[in-house]
Amino acid sequence: MPSEVEQPRHQWPFPRSCPLDPPPALAELRSSEPITRVRLWNGDPAWLATRYADVRALLADHGRLSSDTSRPGFPQTSATVAAMRGQQKVFIRQDPPSHDEHRLMLTADFTVKKVRSMRPYLEQLVDGCLDAMEEAGRPVDLVRLLAQPVPANVIVRLLDLPAEHSEFFLDRVARWMSLDSSPEESREAGEDALGYFASLIEQRRAEPGDDLVSRLIQDQVATGVFSEAQLQHMLHLLLVGGFDTTANMIALGTIVLLEHSEQFAELRAEPDRIPAAVEELLRYLSVAHHVGFRLAVDEVEIDGVCIRPGEGVIAPIMAANRDPEVFPDPDAFDIHRDARAHVAFGFGVHQCLGQALARVELQVVFGRLLERFPHLALAVPVDELRFKNSLIYGVEELPVTW
Repeated sequence: MPSEVEQPRHQWPFPRSCPLDPPPALAELRSSEPITRVRLWNGDPAWLATRYADVRALLADHGRLSSDTSRPGFPQTSATVAAMRGQQKVFIRQDPPSHDEHRLMLTADFTVKKVRSMRPYLEQLVDGCLDAMEEAGRPVDLVRLLAQPVPANVIVRLLDLPAEHSEFFLDRVARWMSLDSSPEESREAGEDALGYFASLIEQRRAEPGDDLVSRLIQDQVATGVFSEAQLQHMLHLLLVGGFDTTANMIALGTIVLLEHSEQFAELRAEPDRIPAAVEELLRYLSVAHHVGFRLAVDEVEIDGVCIRPGEGVIAPIMAANRDPEVFPDPDAFDIHRDARAHVAFGFGVHQCLGQALARVELQVVFGRLLERFPHLALAVPVDELRFKNSLIYGVEELPVTW
């Protein structure tokens, strides 16, 4: 019979004290209780890991820790997230082998070689957004004119959709991802997007083209490997995953660079450092701050703590990416740091499929932005910005001038 476990003393999620840093409680627990119990929104307990090595080990253990959100007792951040993830029937919410089979359907579209071939298009796209910024006059909202349009247009191109539909997607993704949305509002936004993709599938079945959606219909749906509903959810995943994380990285990354003016100037003088700076931004910001949830399906021992089947686990990447054992002086932003060991894209079989694309988008955006606007500056202080209460961390708008 399992021994009695002390009731959790900490409520998850923890509040931030600085908008660009993780909650300070993570660092405190890393030193005192690296594996500890926390209480979730609904009163359920879960185990929280805060060390880099433990977070990686837990994320990699897909045999004993499940990512299947439909399992009873799976830990969730809030009622809205529970509704959202319950609605999202996609491979990232599945375990191997079905996860691997479904992920493989998309792998060829996100290879490093395929992504590199998109660079000329990305450069042209970013230049057009920067032109629009310049023409709009100062100050401008960098979120509306750069951070959102770049990934939105990339996804529209990937799925071969009309460019004017990007506004529809921007609205539905924002409402679906926001933790301020009610469960009903989040569910409605998701259903709107799924309805759009149902119509798209019908259209592409009748008039197939040389695009990702048509290929998936022909290779997977028509052969019975995949249902239409599964394809709708997969397309929704591509929309959300391809847009929100990159958009928020562009906006928050711009804030960080502007708050570190010497490093901003150094990157302008030495643009070859941009790729390394992007890796450091990914580590430093860790915008996917509500990922890393698992449910134990077998006994797991870590750091002397026994996690039993049926218990929830939280392995937050934002805690791992600020571990001083791996990243000395972790709360400092430093473009000279070798940050490639970060886990901003997750770790193990569930790590982000589109990470190569995200890296190139960020490299092109920051390279072009610094070149075009050497005197870029925030138009308001950081403490006046409105930061998002969302599944992916970000900022609502970013007024800049030059």
